[in-house]
Amino acid sequence: MNGKTIKWLYGELRPFLIGIVDNKEIGAFRPGIGAPAAAAMLEELIACGAKKIFEVGMAGGLQPQLKPGDIIVVTEAIRDEGTSNHYFPPEVKLESSHRLRNSLLQELTHKRINYSVGSVWTTDGLYRETKVKFLKFHNQGILAVNMETSALFAVAKYRNVEIASAQVISDVLTTEGCLFAFSDKRVLSRLQELIKLTVKALGL
Repeated sequence: MNGKTIKWLYGELRPFLIGIVDNKEIGAFRPGIGAPAAAAMLEELIACGAKKIFEVGMAGGLQPQLKPGDIIVVTEAIRDEGTSNHYFPPEVKLESSHRLRNSLLQELTHKRINYSVGSVWTTDGLYRETKVKFLKFHNQGILAVNMETSALFAVAKYRNVEIASAQVISDVLTTEGCLFAFSDKRVLSRLQELIKLTVKALGL
């Protein structure tokens, strides 16, 4: 996608680009880290007219079969952050758009790229991913942990727009500690590949 940079509130710090893919206008931006920052930016983009959103990011794997560079496609975001509670009561489930999710699964299957499908745990306690919490979500079969997805899903649900999410495993959590691989070549190349595939999925 050959895009042009749009002038907006965040300037060059968080650039916002718009381009045309298959005769459809698609934008791309990089939100701030954490639920409040990501949710605020998504609110502003929806106010500007965004109707379909795809989050692409990195996540920490919670299951032993997941390795750095693996792709997960999110079905539901488990809420363990504060922002989503400003939109819905804690018992409300936050799920991805079936249509957007299936569009990406089509693209991944067509490219013969392996992936996992399931839930992620979203937390805003960066240094409170305790062993007790890890075991809780691991034992529930939750695939990974990140810091934004449930808040983004809450904003989209509240504003009645479609959203889906796909993540690249960038670190792996175990009861023994954490394996960091954020700068691993496989992680970075898969992230770039996933961005291209989600752009195509949005155009379907």
